[in-house]
Amino acid sequence: MVPSLFGAGSVTTNLRGGLDEASATHRAISTRVAGALQQSTTADFGQELEKAGQGADGELLEQDMAALADTQLRFEATARLLQKAYADLRTAMGGNA
Repeated sequence: MVPSLFGAGSVTTNLRGGLDEASATHRAISTRVAGALQQSTTADFGQELEKAGQGADGELLEQDMAALADTQLRFEATARLLQKAYADLRTAMGGNA
């Protein structure tokens, strides 16, 4: 019974895996955003103005920022689900929720 509660394929294991995946995704996106911001502070204004006219970097940064917000929401939702799963387990074992 215990392996079915905490083992591979269990709800808690899947949710913890989801948290790990969301954390890794968040780190990757934030690294890209930080790199883009670092480049924008060290580049020549004329070069940045020319790039802004092309629009590609700005669009990528905007997409990354949206993905960052999405990942944060998914992380928070998964964390709440995991918290609920553990509370349900405590209740089932006779503890206080």
